[in-house]
Amino acid sequence: MAEDPGQNPPPERVEQAGQPFGGGRSSALSEVAARLEVSSLAETTKSLLREALRGAGASSAASTGPQPDHKVFLESISVSGFRGIGRKARLRLSAKPGVTLVVGRNGSGKSSFAEGAETAFTGRTARFDKQRGEVWRRHWRNLHDGTEPKIEVRLAIAGDARPSTLTCAWPGDDVTAPEVEFNRPGHGRRPFKDAGWERALIDYRPFLAYSDLDKVISGKPSELFDSVATILGLGELAAADERLQAIEKELNSAVRTAEAERPALVEELSALDDPRARLALAAICGSGRPDFTGLDALVTGLPDADDGRLRELRATVALTGPDLDAVGAAVDRLRKAVAVLDDVRASGAEDAHQRAELLAGALDHSRRHADEGTCPVCGSARPLDKVWAERTAEQVAALRREAATAQQARTELGEAVDAVRYLIARAPAWLPAPLVAPWEEWASCRAIDDAERLAARAETAALVLADACAALREEAARELEMLDETWRQCVTRVAGWLGRARTAVEARPKLSRVRAARNWLREACAELREDRLRPFEERSQRIWEELRQQSNVDLRSVRLAGSEKATVRKLVMDVSVDGTEAAALGVMSQGELHSLALSLFLPRAAAPDSPFAFIVIDDPVQSMDPAKVHGLAKVLHDLGETRQVVVFTHDTRLQRAFTSQDLPVTVLEVEREGRSAVTVRRVTDPVGQALADARALARTRNLPPAALTHVLPGLCRTVLERAFSEAAWLRLHRAGLAEHEAEKTVMAAVKLMDIAALGLFGDPSRTGDVYRELRRRCGSGAVNLIRRCQEGAHPAGTPMPDPLRFVGAIAAVAETVRKPEEPTQ
Repeated sequence: MAEDPGQNPPPERVEQAGQPFGGGRSSALSEVAARLEVSSLAETTKSLLREALRGAGASSAASTGPQPDHKVFLESISVSGFRGIGRKARLRLSAKPGVTLVVGRNGSGKSSFAEGAETAFTGRTARFDKQRGEVWRRHWRNLHDGTEPKIEVRLAIAGDARPSTLTCAWPGDDVTAPEVEFNRPGHGRRPFKDAGWERALIDYRPFLAYSDLDKVISGKPSELFDSVATILGLGELAAADERLQAIEKELNSAVRTAEAERPALVEELSALDDPRARLALAAICGSGRPDFTGLDALVTGLPDADDGRLRELRATVALTGPDLDAVGAAVDRLRKAVAVLDDVRASGAEDAHQRAELLAGALDHSRRHADEGTCPVCGSARPLDKVWAERTAEQVAALRREAATAQQARTELGEAVDAVRYLIARAPAWLPAPLVAPWEEWASCRAIDDAERLAARAETAALVLADACAALREEAARELEMLDETWRQCVTRVAGWLGRARTAVEARPKLSRVRAARNWLREACAELREDRLRPFEERSQRIWEELRQQSNVDLRSVRLAGSEKATVRKLVMDVSVDGTEAAALGVMSQGELHSLALSLFLPRAAAPDSPFAFIVIDDPVQSMDPAKVHGLAKVLHDLGETRQVVVFTHDTRLQRAFTSQDLPVTVLEVEREGRSAVTVRRVTDPVGQALADARALARTRNLPPAALTHVLPGLCRTVLERAFSEAAWLRLHRAGLAEHEAEKTVMAAVKLMDIAALGLFGDPSRTGDVYRELRRRCGSGAVNLIRRCQEGAHPAGTPMPDPLRFVGAIAAVAETVRKPEEPTQ
């Protein structure tokens, strides 16, 4: 942006433009990798480091979120029903580098815009942390308008032809729990928390409220350390170190596990009176590394038996066959019952029951038919008289006594059969092969119905199965004894320790290499951190030099004491007062401390890797004397060369500081009317400032002729240059050009036609198409205006019959070309 019409910018200006707050840098991984290749480390240690660096790079490449070159500008902030704003009010911003002051009296609602944007991005504001009172929590909604609280932030993201929208609303009354939706063209709608910006908002927080200035200085030392360390871009190196640390932990664990297990193993071996145990002790406890060869021989010298075979042998030893005593007694009882029943059958007692029942029936019939003269069965004339009845009754009683003996014999036989069957156990789930057939024979006896056959087969099957079980138990016991289970258990433990001991022995040299790698990486990281901290320190010192303005406090250095993982870590600010070293917090005034806080915040918020091309500062002027306010204006102007800086303030001194130093600035005034109706009007902007200067000159009476023929065209040329430059920034950002490249492109366009081609087409080489495009967009008279502005730099100048009309025509052209045409959708 040319500030002196007709002349090239001073060389130092071009050289320094963007340096305090912009510029890219190479990857920390690539820098460390280059150092690694020329280091004197052993090749094995270098290999470990290369692998760790590759892994960290792969993890970094896979991370989501905004990329540094995809810079984000603010297009507008709309607020309704929130804090001091009732119905919807919109703060329109120019999505390009530059300084915008949002001014207004206390209570005008300007801070509601700042807090609204901060809440939409972060879910919180400084007020949330400072004022947690129940009263404030109940009254965060606007009091005068029933509009539902809502915040909309329109964003211009590099490479996107259309803006994105961040929408913040509240489903309930909890001000700290908003729902935020992000709508980016081509990416759809999603909750903002899923957009991947959370880490960047922590590392490069682009919002600063007045209350935050105290936190920058008075925060925890570790928080200050982390806030600066994160912007140095060393996160990938920390990730590489974490990978090495994980390997070191695993190797350490292997060594410690083997060492911790050794004493108990030695104790167990010492308790065995066995030559093999003594050999194992000698192999384990000898000087130097264990005798793995000797231990291998002991382990492999075990009898050939696996765990499955041992389980079978133990199960065989535990098998119990039939109880021969019990089976013998049951079989004897069964045979005796069979004999008794046979005797009963032989004596006719089996028929006694039927005869008794027959006679009992006849006796009952005779009693019911006493007058009957013939036998009801045979028809004979023999009557069933009383004598017959008495004799028959005695016979029935005798027969029934005889039948009871037979019934008792049958009952005893059934119980004896059940007793034998009860002893016949079913086969277990697992049986050795030799026992399968005998046990099946024994079990099949349960199905025999004939008592005599049951007794014979059960006795035989029991004897066979019992003999087979006894033989197998003896054989299994002998095999277990041969396998020596006690020694096996001990030597099995030796075998387990043997593997861990080998791992530990192999781990020791690798552990040394990992530790050497971590030490080297730690030193390289510290050196790189110092290298990268130096520009941050220089930027902070430059800002302080502008802000100190008559202060006798020098900021000598800004250092990081400790490391990223250290418990005790802090940001150290070395200052001196009139050459005497002192502690910053002890000797500096409130205004000086706030200025120092700005010196730390601004470089961090404007770090090259930040995706945010905007910075929002709310009320930074408090506690500053007039000299520091002038210095702040210069700092903000320099920052505005590459960043969109939006400052909210009620203090008129900051606006005067920009005006008095002729620094370009856009001023928006916020006014609040009844029932929280908030309006925003543009007071001035860089193009407007140049127009105001041109109009003021045109209205001045009795000017020398050269002022109208030479100076006024030059001022109007400045108007056009600023308008075209504004369009160029917007166009280049929309095309996705990296910030530092866009800055170099704009700064390299010095001539008016170059700047015009850049603003109209995004290509400074298309100067031949400028007039045609101006005629299309602004009419044929625009070309003549451009030529007359250029002629003002020539010795003859340009005639100016109607200065005010000329300035008005320039204003119309500037207003048309300052914004590029919207892309066709």
